[in-house]
Amino acid sequence: MSVSITDKRRVALAYDGSDDARKLFDWTIKNIIRPESDHLILLSAVQRSASNAVPGRRRSSSPELPMLSTTATKMDQAMEETEHHPTARERLEDMSAQLRKAKISSEEHILWGDAKTLLPRYTQSNKVDLLIMGSRGLGAVKSVFLGSVSDACLKECPCPVLVVRNTTI
Repeated sequence: MSVSITDKRRVALAYDGSDDARKLFDWTIKNIIRPESDHLILLSAVQRSASNAVPGRRRSSSPELPMLSTTATKMDQAMEETEHHPTARERLEDMSAQLRKAKISSEEHILWGDAKTLLPRYTQSNKVDLLIMGSRGLGAVKSVFLGSVSDACLKECPCPVLVVRNTTI
């Protein structure tokens, strides 16, 4: 008997494009996801870098879509980087294709901006029954200065948050 997508448990997986995040994806499919009753939401937060900021414009607190430069040199550089590094969209689409083969319903979302802000905001604005994310294991001192995405999610997300240490997967 097939479960309607509206009745499925909605599990969000935070994905940053790292090798550890790919291992977490595989671990999640193997250990957490039940294809017949779960819907997987792939979330990737992409931080705006200085290289794709708009010249002369102040950075605002609201995320902006990246803009390409109109100079030929910068356009060539952006194209070259794209050839060697898959984009967040391409990575998520590859993962989604793997999920389709395994008959796991899914959706993908790219969130433009800071993961510490956007992951909790997504879970507050959308129905999410469980958020799964990795932990870089920065340690107490580094996380005080750098902040911790997993710590922010544990404090701010309305749903349960499963933080998986990289050494366990």
